[in-house]
Formats: sequence, structure tokens, C-alpha cells
Amino acid sequence: MEVKETMLQRNQELIDQFNRDKQLWHRLQWRKVKRRVRFPKLGALSHAILDLRDEMRERYKPADCVSREWIGGRL
Repeated sequence: MEVKETMLQRNQELIDQFNRDKQLWHRLQWRKVKRRVRFPKLGALSHAILDLRDEMRERYKPADCVSREWIGGRL
């Protein structure tokens, strides 16, 4: 029973991660479209650099908490 519950929890974590990635992708796409409308004269390279900057800023921003589990078994 415990193995099944662990598998269900892992499955739910994967589903949650997928949903977070999908929401991130939609936010980034929205910014990308708005930027291209607002600054049509910027070159393709400039847009690509700004897109990467937005993606890095979103992906690597500090989390609200470090982890749900203790790392190394210590406080």
C-alpha cells in the first residue's frame, strides 16, 4: 500500500510540475507577443536576447521556500 501511495504522490508532483511549466510558458509567450507589438523596430537578435532574459528571470527567481523536505536530515 505504501509503495502505491508513494507512486501516486510522485505522479501528482509530476502533474503539478507540468502545470507550472505550462503556466510559465503562457506567461512568457504573452510577454513575447506584447514586446513585439510594443517594439516592432527591435531586431530579431534583440528580441531573442530579451526572451532569454525573461525566461531566465522566471526560471531562476528565488522560491518562497527552499524545499518541502529536509536535506541531509538536519535542520
